Amino acid sequence: MDRRKIDIYLSTFLIIISAIILTDNNLVEGGAESNISSMFLPRFAACLIIIFSLTIAIQSLMKLTKHTEITANEIIPTEGLSGVFIYIGILITYWIAMLYLGFLISTPFIMIAVAVLLGGRRWGSIITMSIATSLIIFYGSKIFLRVYLPTWTL
Repeated sequence: MDRRKIDIYLSTFLIIISAIILTDNNLVEGGAESNISSMFLPRFAACLIIIFSLTIAIQSLMKLTKHTEITANEIIPTEGLSGVFIYIGILITYWIAMLYLGFLISTPFIMIAVAVLLGGRRWGSIITMSIATSLIIFYGSKIFLRVYLPTWTL
């Protein structure tokens, strides 16, 4: 399966969904009110999704139009489901760990596990980004959105 074509299809889908989030004001009803607004986080996330999707789609489209040869990492093997089962196992582990360890402790470990599953090998970068992302999400949701994520219960 050609990863470049999948990138274009998935990016197009994500851009359409993000455009709906940006333009539909009816999504506000029932949202949690914060200092910023109830639609700030969804619209901010939609803008980031559009930017990242465009980046991926343009790179893949350029490779397709230039008819460059497919490399080994651009082919998605479709035989076997071991990666899917491992990912589901990581998801279930995260769900259970969240109950006892809380968001701030369990999230970096799960992010590291997913990075290893996806082939990441730069340990310093993986650990730094896992911890930084967890801290930003935890304190950003607590301060700006007034959403309290699970904490340590042991």
